Amino acid sequence: MTSTEQTAAVPRRPGRPRSETGERSEVAQRLLDAATRLAVEQGFDACGLREIAARADVSSGMIAYYFGDRQGLYEAMFQRAIDRVSDQVATALGDEQRHGHDRLDELVRIHVEAIAVDPWLPKLIISELLAKTDSSVKNTIADQVGQGPMQLMIRWIEEEQARGVLRVDLDARMLAMTIASLSVFPFLMLPVIGAEIGLSLDDEFPARLMEHNQLMLAHGIRARSGNV
Repeated sequence: MTSTEQTAAVPRRPGRPRSETGERSEVAQRLLDAATRLAVEQGFDACGLREIAARADVSSGMIAYYFGDRQGLYEAMFQRAIDRVSDQVATALGDEQRHGHDRLDELVRIHVEAIAVDPWLPKLIISELLAKTDSSVKNTIADQVGQGPMQLMIRWIEEEQARGVLRVDLDARMLAMTIASLSVFPFLMLPVIGAEIGLSLDDEFPARLMEHNQLMLAHGIRARSGNV
């Protein structure tokens, strides 16, 4: 047995794709892209593994190779989207040279741009949480979001409140959820009510939403004179 065959034969845990570069890594990304597109079009439960592999133009065996099984592929879809947000939030809040309004604008930008790249994410999260009382994806959301970027945001808000930059009469935990929700909810609702209220999910919408959220939060949560 060759070294390549030995590697492929070793069982692996489902979830994140293998940390590889070059053609193999590109195949894993194609599978994630294909699974994501099909999940949006018809729901992930309705997607066949062969259909996903065909859309990615690879053999169905590559799904087992990179993700272990169907559930592993599903979790990896969410993990990739969550990682995009987590890494950027950690970088923005870890920059000690940036404070207050500057980093608040950056947090809004990160969330809006992340959802604009993965507009399917809110829909699939809602579908997952409503359809199943217990699921590995729900646990992934709790672990990766609740213990990751959300905790970072809460700590940063508390620090800015202590410095007198943000209002102290606002609950830091609620405020962290508000910042995230303002960026996520429009992408969930506009496909449903956009025509009725005169808004569309076009190429210009993310920039408009970003500017709106930054302006509203800057005026709504920054500390005012006599309110620190």
